[in-house]
Amino acid sequence: MALQIKERTIQLAVPQLTTGPAAILVVFDLLLFKRRPKDLLSFSKFADHTFSRFWLILAPRLAGVEVEMGVPALVSSASGTIIEIGPGSGNQVGRYDPKKVTKIYGIEPCKGLHAQLRENIKKAGLSDVYTIVPCSIEDVKGLQNYGIDQEAFDTVLAVQVLCSVPNPKATVATLYRLLKSGGQMIVYEHVKSHDWISSTAQAIYMVVWPYMLANCHLDRDTAQTLREAGKWAKVDLQLPKKEEAWQVIPHISGRLVKA
Repeated sequence: MALQIKERTIQLAVPQLTTGPAAILVVFDLLLFKRRPKDLLSFSKFADHTFSRFWLILAPRLAGVEVEMGVPALVSSASGTIIEIGPGSGNQVGRYDPKKVTKIYGIEPCKGLHAQLRENIKKAGLSDVYTIVPCSIEDVKGLQNYGIDQEAFDTVLAVQVLCSVPNPKATVATLYRLLKSGGQMIVYEHVKSHDWISSTAQAIYMVVWPYMLANCHLDRDTAQTLREAGKWAKVDLQLPKKEEAWQVIPHISGRLVKA
Protein backbone atom coordinates (compact mmCIF):
# COMPACT_ATOMS: atom_id res chain seq x y z
CA MET A 1 0.00 0.00 0.00
CA ALA A 2 2.81 2.40 0.95
CA LEU A 3 4.56 1.64 -2.35
CA GLN A 4 1.41 2.43 -4.35
CA ILE A 5 0.96 5.73 -2.49
CA LYS A 6 4.56 6.64 -3.29
CA GLU A 7 4.14 5.69 -6.96
CA ARG A 8 0.88 7.64 -7.22
CA THR A 9 2.49 10.72 -5.66
CA ILE A 10 5.29 10.56 -8.21
CA GLN A 11 2.79 10.13 -11.05
CA LEU A 12 0.75 13.12 -9.89
CA ALA A 13 3.90 15.23 -10.11
CA VAL A 14 4.89 14.08 -13.62
CA PRO A 15 2.84 16.73 -15.49
CA GLN A 16 4.38 19.46 -13.33
CA LEU A 17 7.80 18.46 -14.64
CA THR A 18 6.47 19.23 -18.11
CA THR A 19 4.38 22.34 -17.52
CA GLY A 20 7.01 23.94 -15.29
CA PRO A 21 9.65 24.44 -18.01
CA ALA A 22 6.90 25.29 -20.50
CA ALA A 23 5.60 28.04 -18.21
CA ILE A 24 9.09 29.49 -17.87
CA LEU A 25 9.45 29.59 -21.65
CA VAL A 26 6.06 31.27 -22.05
CA VAL A 27 7.02 34.03 -19.58
CA PHE A 28 10.46 34.39 -21.15
CA ASP A 29 8.97 34.71 -24.64
CA LEU A 30 6.41 37.24 -23.47
CA LEU A 31 9.27 39.42 -22.24
CA LEU A 32 11.75 38.84 -25.06
CA PHE A 33 9.66 37.84 -28.07
CA LYS A 34 11.91 38.88 -30.95
CA ARG A 35 9.24 39.50 -33.57
CA ARG A 36 6.83 42.22 -34.52
CA PRO A 37 4.76 43.34 -31.49
CA LYS A 38 1.50 42.43 -33.22
CA ASP A 39 2.65 38.79 -33.37
CA LEU A 40 2.12 38.66 -29.62
CA LEU A 41 -1.59 39.09 -30.32
CA SER A 42 -1.61 36.03 -32.58
CA PHE A 43 -2.03 32.90 -30.46
CA SER A 44 -1.01 30.61 -33.34
CA LYS A 45 2.25 32.46 -34.06
CA PHE A 46 3.17 32.80 -30.40
CA ALA A 47 2.26 29.17 -29.62
CA ASP A 48 4.25 27.92 -32.62
CA HIS A 49 7.29 29.90 -31.52
CA THR A 50 7.14 28.83 -27.88
CA PHE A 51 6.15 25.21 -28.46
CA SER A 52 8.86 24.61 -31.07
CA ARG A 53 11.53 25.79 -28.62
CA PHE A 54 10.08 23.71 -25.80
CA TRP A 55 9.66 20.61 -27.99
CA LEU A 56 13.28 20.68 -29.13
CA ILE A 57 14.22 20.35 -25.44
CA LEU A 58 11.60 17.74 -24.55
CA ALA A 59 11.79 15.51 -27.64
CA PRO A 60 15.07 13.71 -26.81
CA ARG A 61 13.72 12.80 -23.37
CA LEU A 62 10.49 11.48 -24.84
CA ALA A 63 12.46 9.45 -27.37
CA GLY A 64 14.07 7.54 -24.51
CA VAL A 65 10.71 6.82 -22.87
CA GLU A 66 9.29 5.68 -26.22
CA VAL A 67 12.05 3.08 -26.51
CA GLU A 68 10.95 1.59 -23.17
CA MET A 69 7.32 1.58 -24.36
CA GLY A 70 8.11 -0.34 -27.56
CA VAL A 71 7.47 2.53 -30.00
CA PRO A 72 10.45 1.76 -32.29
CA ALA A 73 9.01 -1.67 -33.08
CA LEU A 74 5.67 -0.08 -33.96
CA VAL A 75 7.25 2.47 -36.27
CA SER A 76 9.41 -0.14 -38.01
CA SER A 77 6.23 -1.99 -39.01
CA ALA A 78 5.11 1.00 -41.12
CA SER A 79 5.27 0.16 -44.81
CA GLY A 80 4.45 1.37 -48.30
CA THR A 81 3.23 4.93 -48.78
CA ILE A 82 3.04 6.51 -45.32
CA ILE A 83 1.53 9.58 -43.71
CA GLU A 84 3.15 10.58 -40.43
CA ILE A 85 0.99 13.02 -38.47
CA GLY A 86 2.94 15.58 -36.47
CA PRO A 87 6.49 14.26 -36.83
CA GLY A 88 7.72 17.23 -34.79
CA SER A 89 11.52 17.33 -34.78
CA GLY A 90 11.77 13.78 -36.12
CA ASN A 91 11.84 11.35 -33.19
CA GLN A 92 10.39 8.57 -35.34
CA VAL A 93 12.35 9.17 -38.54
CA GLY A 94 15.28 6.92 -37.65
CA ARG A 95 12.92 4.12 -36.62
CA TYR A 96 11.49 3.44 -40.08
CA ASP A 97 12.71 0.36 -41.92
CA PRO A 98 13.93 1.85 -45.24
CA LYS A 99 13.36 -1.48 -47.00
CA LYS A 100 9.63 -1.24 -46.26
CA VAL A 101 9.17 2.42 -47.18
CA THR A 102 8.03 3.70 -50.57
CA LYS A 103 7.19 7.30 -49.66
CA ILE A 104 6.58 9.27 -46.44
CA TYR A 105 4.61 12.49 -46.04
CA GLY A 106 5.23 14.23 -42.71
CA ILE A 107 2.31 16.53 -41.86
CA GLU A 108 3.94 19.16 -39.64
CA PRO A 109 2.40 22.66 -39.37
CA CYS A 110 4.89 23.88 -36.72
CA LYS A 111 7.52 25.48 -38.94
CA GLY A 112 9.86 26.07 -36.01
CA LEU A 113 10.55 22.32 -35.98
CA HIS A 114 11.26 21.89 -39.69
CA ALA A 115 15.02 22.50 -39.54
CA GLN A 116 15.61 19.76 -36.96
CA LEU A 117 13.17 17.48 -38.76
CA ARG A 118 15.09 17.89 -42.03
CA GLU A 119 18.36 17.15 -40.25
CA ASN A 120 16.98 13.93 -38.79
CA ILE A 121 15.54 12.90 -42.16
CA LYS A 122 19.00 13.36 -43.69
CA LYS A 123 20.68 11.37 -40.89
CA ALA A 124 18.21 8.52 -41.45
CA GLY A 125 18.99 8.48 -45.18
CA LEU A 126 15.37 9.21 -46.10
CA SER A 127 15.77 12.54 -47.89
CA ASP A 128 14.71 11.02 -51.22
CA VAL A 129 11.46 9.57 -49.88
CA TYR A 130 10.41 11.88 -47.03
CA THR A 131 8.44 15.05 -47.82
CA ILE A 132 7.58 17.62 -45.14
CA VAL A 133 4.06 18.97 -45.63
CA PRO A 134 3.86 22.36 -43.84
CA CYS A 135 0.15 22.42 -43.10
CA SER A 136 -2.32 20.77 -40.75
CA ILE A 137 -4.23 17.59 -41.51
CA GLU A 138 -7.39 19.73 -41.54
CA ASP A 139 -6.07 21.82 -44.47
CA VAL A 140 -7.63 19.95 -47.40
CA LYS A 141 -6.27 22.30 -50.08
CA GLY A 142 -2.81 22.23 -48.53
CA LEU A 143 -2.79 18.43 -48.60
CA GLN A 144 -4.05 18.33 -52.19
CA ASN A 145 -1.12 20.54 -53.23
CA TYR A 146 1.11 17.62 -52.27
CA GLY A 147 -1.01 15.01 -54.02
CA ILE A 148 -2.43 13.65 -50.78
CA ASP A 149 -5.75 12.02 -51.61
CA GLN A 150 -8.27 9.56 -50.20
CA GLU A 151 -7.59 5.82 -50.09
CA ALA A 152 -4.01 6.32 -51.26
CA PHE A 153 -1.97 5.30 -48.20
CA ASP A 154 -0.77 2.00 -46.78
CA THR A 155 0.09 3.35 -43.33
CA VAL A 156 -0.87 6.25 -41.09
CA LEU A 157 1.47 6.86 -38.16
CA ALA A 158 0.32 8.90 -35.15
CA VAL A 159 2.69 9.15 -32.18
CA GLN A 160 1.59 11.49 -29.38
CA VAL A 161 -0.18 13.90 -31.72
CA LEU A 162 -3.93 13.20 -31.65
CA CYS A 163 -3.98 14.81 -28.21
CA SER A 164 -3.47 18.23 -29.77
CA VAL A 165 -5.51 18.32 -32.99
CA PRO A 166 -8.44 20.80 -32.81
CA ASN A 167 -11.14 18.26 -33.67
CA PRO A 168 -10.02 14.67 -32.95
CA LYS A 169 -13.11 12.99 -34.41
CA ALA A 170 -12.85 14.91 -37.67
CA THR A 171 -9.09 14.33 -37.85
CA VAL A 172 -9.33 10.59 -37.27
CA ALA A 173 -12.15 10.37 -39.81
CA THR A 174 -9.87 12.10 -42.34
CA LEU A 175 -7.03 9.69 -41.58
CA TYR A 176 -9.39 6.76 -42.02
CA ARG A 177 -10.41 8.04 -45.46
CA LEU A 178 -6.78 8.41 -46.51
CA LEU A 179 -6.07 4.74 -45.83
CA LYS A 180 -6.47 2.09 -48.50
CA SER A 181 -8.59 -0.95 -47.69
CA GLY A 182 -6.22 -3.18 -45.75
CA GLY A 183 -4.11 -0.18 -44.73
CA GLN A 184 -2.97 0.20 -41.13
CA MET A 185 -3.12 3.01 -38.62
CA ILE A 186 -0.26 2.75 -36.12
CA VAL A 187 -0.72 4.72 -32.90
CA TYR A 188 0.97 5.52 -29.62
CA GLU A 189 -1.07 8.16 -27.79
CA HIS A 190 -1.59 9.35 -24.24
CA VAL A 191 -5.27 9.16 -23.25
CA LYS A 192 -7.87 9.88 -20.60
CA SER A 193 -7.39 7.98 -17.36
CA HIS A 194 -10.34 5.94 -16.07
CA ASP A 195 -8.95 5.96 -12.54
CA TRP A 196 -10.87 8.60 -10.56
CA ILE A 197 -7.82 10.02 -8.78
CA SER A 198 -5.80 10.34 -11.97
CA SER A 199 -8.73 11.64 -14.02
CA THR A 200 -9.28 14.35 -11.38
CA ALA A 201 -5.62 15.29 -11.63
CA GLN A 202 -5.95 15.44 -15.41
CA ALA A 203 -8.91 17.81 -15.10
CA ILE A 204 -6.91 20.12 -12.82
CA TYR A 205 -3.89 20.16 -15.13
CA MET A 206 -6.15 20.86 -18.10
CA VAL A 207 -6.70 24.41 -16.79
CA VAL A 208 -3.27 25.38 -18.17
CA TRP A 209 -2.00 22.35 -20.09
CA PRO A 210 -3.42 23.12 -23.59
CA TYR A 211 -2.02 26.67 -23.56
CA MET A 212 1.42 25.60 -22.42
CA LEU A 213 1.66 22.66 -24.81
CA ALA A 214 0.11 23.72 -28.12
CA ASN A 215 -3.46 22.53 -27.43
CA CYS A 216 -2.39 19.18 -26.00
CA HIS A 217 -5.25 17.51 -24.07
CA LEU A 218 -4.73 14.96 -21.31
CA ASP A 219 -8.34 13.81 -21.17
CA ARG A 220 -9.21 12.51 -24.64
CA ASP A 221 -10.67 9.04 -25.10
CA THR A 222 -8.63 8.47 -28.23
CA ALA A 223 -9.15 4.71 -28.30
CA GLN A 224 -12.90 5.16 -28.61
CA THR A 225 -12.48 7.87 -31.25
CA LEU A 226 -10.30 5.54 -33.31
CA ARG A 227 -12.69 2.61 -33.04
CA GLU A 228 -15.63 4.76 -34.13
CA ALA A 229 -13.86 6.27 -37.16
CA GLY A 230 -15.03 3.55 -39.54
CA LYS A 231 -15.07 -0.16 -40.20
CA TRP A 232 -11.92 -1.93 -39.08
CA ALA A 233 -10.89 -5.48 -39.95
CA LYS A 234 -8.62 -5.57 -36.90
CA VAL A 235 -8.22 -3.45 -33.77
CA ASP A 236 -5.26 -4.12 -31.49
CA LEU A 237 -4.87 -1.29 -28.95
CA GLN A 238 -3.29 -2.00 -25.60
CA LEU A 239 -1.72 -0.34 -22.59
CA PRO A 240 2.09 -0.58 -22.92
CA LYS A 241 3.45 -3.40 -20.78
CA LYS A 242 5.48 -1.06 -18.57
CA GLU A 243 2.53 1.18 -17.69
CA GLU A 244 -0.27 0.91 -15.14
CA ALA A 245 -3.85 1.89 -15.97
CA TRP A 246 -4.02 4.26 -12.98
CA GLN A 247 -1.17 6.49 -14.14
CA VAL A 248 -1.86 10.18 -14.69
CA ILE A 249 -0.67 9.99 -18.30
CA PRO A 250 -1.56 6.49 -19.55
CA HIS A 251 -1.10 5.50 -23.18
CA ILE A 252 -2.60 3.25 -25.81
CA SER A 253 -0.34 1.51 -28.28
CA GLY A 254 -0.98 -0.67 -31.31
CA ARG A 255 -2.60 -0.65 -34.72
CA LEU A 256 -5.91 -0.77 -36.53
CA VAL A 257 -6.39 -2.32 -39.99
CA LYS A 258 -9.00 -0.86 -42.32
CA ALA A 259 -11.62 -3.27 -43.62
